[in-house]
Amino acid sequence: ELELQRTKELTELAQSISYGNIHEGVSIQVHRIAAVEDDLKEQYQEISSDLLHISKQLQKSVLQQLNDSRRGGKQVGLLMGRRLDTHALSRNDGRVFYKNSLPNEIPALSVGLLLDESGSMSSCDRATYARATAIILYDFCQALNIPITVYGHTTSDHGGVELYSYAEFDAIDRDDRYRMMDISARDCNRDGAALRYVAEQLAHRPEDIKLLMLISDGQPADDGYYGAAAEEDLRGIKHEYQRKGVLFVAAAIGSDKENIERIYGNSFLDITDLTKLPVKLAGIIKRFTRL
Repeated sequence: ELELQRTKELTELAQSISYGNIHEGVSIQVHRIAAVEDDLKEQYQEISSDLLHISKQLQKSVLQQLNDSRRGGKQVGLLMGRRLDTHALSRNDGRVFYKNSLPNEIPALSVGLLLDESGSMSSCDRATYARATAIILYDFCQALNIPITVYGHTTSDHGGVELYSYAEFDAIDRDDRYRMMDISARDCNRDGAALRYVAEQLAHRPEDIKLLMLISDGQPADDGYYGAAAEEDLRGIKHEYQRKGVLFVAAAIGSDKENIERIYGNSFLDITDLTKLPVKLAGIIKRFTRL
């Protein structure tokens, strides 16, 4: 019942946002699985072992980094520095300096992951890799206490925007990891509405750093939403929410990379090898935990 009520509230929130003239008259609907069926749980158990292993490997270096930063203390084995470590003079690699570091509090970080679920995502198993990436990043962020929300987006037959809530910042149950098994290739993509919806949620988060990651395999393509006008809408959304403190990463995983780079500029991330998609995105999250 709480999940059903939340879906209703999410749709009301989506419908309350002003999306601009280009989306005028377009309906916005949020879908969320209220009660996760056993088949999704079984599918998750079948594929999750290798994915969670990747997550654990990614976590190790970050956890050590976070602990060292929060603890402070003496850093040894440095190539350059003002203090010479006499105990390291026998080393032949030149790492004979040290420094004393003060304890640092890592800035709080929140992550929004938005997945293109257009029909073309069925090509080359793109939807499968996007789903695997969502599962890895969700587990990665959960382990590091980084709030994360995961959404997918497509359009309906009547031209409306369909948003799929797979993981929310504030969990009611513990089933969001299973909900992500429903990530699929569906219909067209009206990216601007979906991007604004997730960016709006991130903009209201209390964390110091708000990171919006978009995984897409092509340009926006929907009735009345394509070409230069759609690209300008996306650029406008990016610039508007950057001013509100939201950082963007647009991971291009299809053959339309030049167009995606043109849209997102310095936020563009070229993913040629889909197997490296989760590692690259986790690496970006790791980079922000070093600030």
